[in-house]
Amino acid sequence: MSRRQPYVPGDYAGNFPREYEAYNTQYAGQLETIGWQWWDTQTYISGTTTSLTQFFNVRATPDLGNMEVAFQLAAPKAFLIRAVRFFVKQRARGISPSTVGANAGAFDNIAQLINDGVFVLTIGNKQYTQNALWTLTAGGGAAGVMAANGGAASGNGMLNDYAQSGIADPRAVYTLAKPLFIPPQMNFNGVVTWPAAITLNGGNTTITFLLDGDLLRPVQ
Repeated sequence: MSRRQPYVPGDYAGNFPREYEAYNTQYAGQLETIGWQWWDTQTYISGTTTSLTQFFNVRATPDLGNMEVAFQLAAPKAFLIRAVRFFVKQRARGISPSTVGANAGAFDNIAQLINDGVFVLTIGNKQYTQNALWTLTAGGGAAGVMAANGGAASGNGMLNDYAQSGIADPRAVYTLAKPLFIPPQMNFNGVVTWPAAITLNGGNTTITFLLDGDLLRPVQ
């Protein structure tokens, strides 16, 4: 019976019998590192939702998410998280201007969501981040001028309405003070909570959380 070899950091094949290395189809267990992002999308149900869990769905299409396994990374893949991003999926629309109080539109939706939302990232059984949602910016998205249509200045027309959490610039993201490493097959998830349900203008709203960093995977 062969003896199990000691684990060598960075070599996922270190726990396999050495005599098998001659038959390895992944270049003797060598790993490569590439820039990568994992994301997941959920729908905030207006007037109902108080909590959303991210990174637990294997989605049918990549626009909704690219997780390959629920709640973890498929072995032998691992991931180093460098930044966390929050994006609200929506289109520009026309709204009636308000003369008093907050305009009920995209800006108000974003403000309500981020004012009270709290995001927690859990790896294994421990919490590793706890962020006020207003600190997690999108770092991208549509950008433009909020122009008035047909006499909006006098209160008789419509306003083009769009907003996002932060400016549309890839540098405008929340970068972790210290990166977080997720090893293969380690459970993780992100949960955002609100103290009470929020009623959003236009109804249900789709939001995406994204983990930005480095993917470690076998060389092929």
